Amino acid sequence: MTTIKIKLEGDERVIKALRRTKGGGKARENFLKRTGFAIEKEWKERAPVDVGRYRASISTQLKGDTSVAVGSNVKYAPEVEFGRKPGKWPPKGSLQPWARRHGFPAGSSGDFLVRRVIFLRGTKAVPAMRDALKATQGKIKGFVRLAAKELGIDWGKK
Repeated sequence: MTTIKIKLEGDERVIKALRRTKGGGKARENFLKRTGFAIEKEWKERAPVDVGRYRASISTQLKGDTSVAVGSNVKYAPEVEFGRKPGKWPPKGSLQPWARRHGFPAGSSGDFLVRRVIFLRGTKAVPAMRDALKATQGKIKGFVRLAAKELGIDWGKK
């Protein structure tokens, strides 16, 4: 799964309180869920769609009590996000359904034509995940403030 890591920096009182098991547990879980689902929503809105498999594969999972994974489990997710450099052939048969849907000849000849173009030209990146992370930065700051409030910390005072 392609994942995103976020390092929390700022008010040490909030960070320490979130790390505590007793008082920070529920606030930490809420923060992680809010953050993960916000990134997931933005990513899905930006994801390119042909039949919807890539967009449908984007999901959020809590990983233990200190992290959340937002990612896609389709094999081609990295090629969508980062593009593909010329010079490497896609696997045989992998593009047959796409080629057929987009008017190329049926069968292996359509698959070959599309794979050859990708081999020669590569593919352009569609940085939906990175754009989603940038778009949610302000929301994440708000989620930290909300977590501070849930922990009883007055954000503006030390």
